[in-house]
Amino acid sequence: MTWEAFVERLGEWFERRGLLVPAARWVVGVSGGPDSTLLLHAMRALSQARELGWELHVAHLHHGLRGTAADEDAEFVRHLAQQLAVPVHMERIDVGSAVAGGGSTEEIARQERYRFLERVALQVGSEHVAVAHHADDDAETILHRICRGTGIRGLGGMRELRPIVPGSRVQLVRPLLQQRRATIESLCAVQGIAFRTDRSNQTTEFTRGRIRNVVLPLLREQLNPNVTEALLRLGEQARWLETYLRDAAARTFESLVISDQPDCVVLNTRALLSKQRVIQAEVIRRAVALLPGGEQDLSFTNVDDVLRLAADPGSGKEVYLPGAIVVRKVYDRLEFRPPASMETPVELLPVFVNCPGVTPLPQLGATLAIEMCDVDAAKIDELRRAPNPYEQWVDCDRVQPPLLVRGRRVGDRFHPLGAPGSKSLSDFFIDEKIDPGVRLRTGVLCDQTGIVWVMPLRIDERVKLRSNSRRALRLLLRPGAPGPGVQL
Repeated sequence: MTWEAFVERLGEWFERRGLLVPAARWVVGVSGGPDSTLLLHAMRALSQARELGWELHVAHLHHGLRGTAADEDAEFVRHLAQQLAVPVHMERIDVGSAVAGGGSTEEIARQERYRFLERVALQVGSEHVAVAHHADDDAETILHRICRGTGIRGLGGMRELRPIVPGSRVQLVRPLLQQRRATIESLCAVQGIAFRTDRSNQTTEFTRGRIRNVVLPLLREQLNPNVTEALLRLGEQARWLETYLRDAAARTFESLVISDQPDCVVLNTRALLSKQRVIQAEVIRRAVALLPGGEQDLSFTNVDDVLRLAADPGSGKEVYLPGAIVVRKVYDRLEFRPPASMETPVELLPVFVNCPGVTPLPQLGATLAIEMCDVDAAKIDELRRAPNPYEQWVDCDRVQPPLLVRGRRVGDRFHPLGAPGSKSLSDFFIDEKIDPGVRLRTGVLCDQTGIVWVMPLRIDERVKLRSNSRRALRLLLRPGAPGPGVQL
């Protein structure tokens, strides 16, 4: 391939992805190796050939590894940027010290590199960082993930575009992902592009080096001379399948979602469990991705834990996921929330109630209005069937003032209207499938005898209107000043 043909093909790649934008500002990650050095030259040539006026910024991170060789790499990149008259941004970190705290050198170096590249992009006002991963890197990544036990998403290998770190508005762009290493090195030779050779790439010290220098050569010799091409084809087909599953899950998601808020996604558990397992998994991923911090990739174990939770017959159990997401099973619902949005227990302080009169209940975000009325015996059945749960009628002569509203207490019992007998308030909440968080914020209206009304769920049997009732109290719970209590 000629240099001109390569630059033209690169331009087509950017154009198909909507990235061939004039006067764009780009950060280019340059290590000094052949691939990143070629990418910088090629993007500069493309900008000139298409008269794009791109502003390129070179970014190089010194990891504090490889001693003098790494210092020479940094100096090479600095000199290259000067030659091409582009700004250069450089930092040095000590990956070795970070590894001492736990984790692999490769993984920590990768994380620090992406954080650095994001910082540079934000500093210069760019939304795109170009890096030079190529097809051979992609094949090595796929093989590595297979050995670690990946799923369909992992088989898809590297993505051409993705957020550089979860939740970032800066996009990581890989323009060379379809190019082979041999092509890149050949173009460098043809163009006379100087580059640095990282000797650590030829060793087996790190996992990537063992895959590149031991495992793949052995597979080529013993199993398939074209193993790299086979891995790349597998990755492409996995991406096709992932796209199909993602679209199918999006359609299914709409039929399962009960609530879709910025800080809480709620799914119908029964409906979820009726779907094929692979669709269940994609729906879980979609629910997590909708939340702040939910861009993290979920492992098979993460998804399996959530599906086990969904199938658990109990209620109130939780699973914690990467990205600080909590999944809670609440009866027939599966709630996905960041921990900060989980309900905080609120102690409802006792409030004495005006009877008759209006009493603010700020902790419930409501007011309680009580009227004393004479009742017509002919209308008692109609009043008992009042459809509004926030309006209740009770027999005035069976209520023993003073009245107060308080929170639930250990040992609370009452006789729910229509029930065969008394039960604990805890059992009542369970039978009615009341969320644990709502239970903590439910007001209980009491008189001197006991519970009158668990608001707004049920009155006590002893205070109901009877055929001989002549005086009634009309209880009306209505929205008032905003507060942390139940939503009316």
